[in-house]
Amino acid sequence: MKKILVADDMPTVFEQAREIIGGRYEVITAGTGTEVQSEAKSMKPDVILLDMFMDDERSEDILKKLKEDDETRDIPVIITASDASIMAISRYYSLGAADFLKKPFVENVLFKRIDVVCALKDDGHYDLI
Repeated sequence: MKKILVADDMPTVFEQAREIIGGRYEVITAGTGTEVQSEAKSMKPDVILLDMFMDDERSEDILKKLKEDDETRDIPVIITASDASIMAISRYYSLGAADFLKKPFVENVLFKRIDVVCALKDDGHYDLI
């Protein structure tokens, strides 16, 4: 079973993610930037869903650290936010984000984004994400 790390500072997002994808993926959670780094290294998730607006640390900095670390650089990161400008989304793509997903999550969209990113990575096409 693939592992998805859901990184958000809102426990309701964890509940929603577990409700939607918990039967299909193992859901791991992290509520702080430090937890994201730690869980990414120890659990080796297949995908990270990273909230664009974490309270304790800028998500840009979290993403940069993930992409600079040899242990976590190849884990695809999907940025999540309830609202974001096209410029902000573009900035995250330039930092190495694989995709963007709007919250609240819509089941078929969430599955599709995760499935596509996992399939590209599994097929050796990480350069496309």
